[in-house]
Amino acid sequence: MRLIQPIVLTFLLSLPVQAVDLGVWGDLYPVVEEDMLSAIHNRLSVMEKSGELAQKQAEFTERVKENSLRPVPVEGISRVQENQTHYFDPTFTVSQDIADHKGTVFAVKGNRINPLESVPFNHTLYFINGDDPEQVEWMKRQEPKTLAFSIVLVNGNIKTATEALSTRIYFDQGGTMTRKFGITAVPARVTAAEGGLQLRVDMIKPEVSQ
Repeated sequence: MRLIQPIVLTFLLSLPVQAVDLGVWGDLYPVVEEDMLSAIHNRLSVMEKSGELAQKQAEFTERVKENSLRPVPVEGISRVQENQTHYFDPTFTVSQDIADHKGTVFAVKGNRINPLESVPFNHTLYFINGDDPEQVEWMKRQEPKTLAFSIVLVNGNIKTATEALSTRIYFDQGGTMTRKFGITAVPARVTAAEGGLQLRVDMIKPEVSQ
């Protein structure tokens, strides 16, 4: 019985097919569909004449400007209540062989590499909440022991902080850096630990000058 169905189906498909006029069933209407681009163009023209388009453009520009000066605050970052210190080890395991431009493999899959063994961390990173006046004042009192330093906001207005601290300001968008370094409260400072193979992360009460 299982062989009958495929045989019958093959037979039916092989029969000649003729078109048959079955007549008209129900009312027929012409398909009327406005071109989408024309509709958009007409709508923009109306908005332009009424001044609505210029208003929308101004609002959009203002939103972009606002978001660029005050990005979304990093979630989960509080104000330091008690001094804390921990260490960050940047060592990672190579997931696949890595070769230079000549094809010479210099890192084999499975190797554990600490970048600080090759490139020392001669920098100081500060993380603060730019909306907290005490943290801004704390930052003004800092005297980094390295020639290079950077200030990173987890909240606040970049322009305002730049003017207050007279230096270029960065923002930890998405909390990438604070997560990496395990920073849960600010102000915080990241420096090279003794020995140079780890980074020291200090979360410091803003009232304390260190």
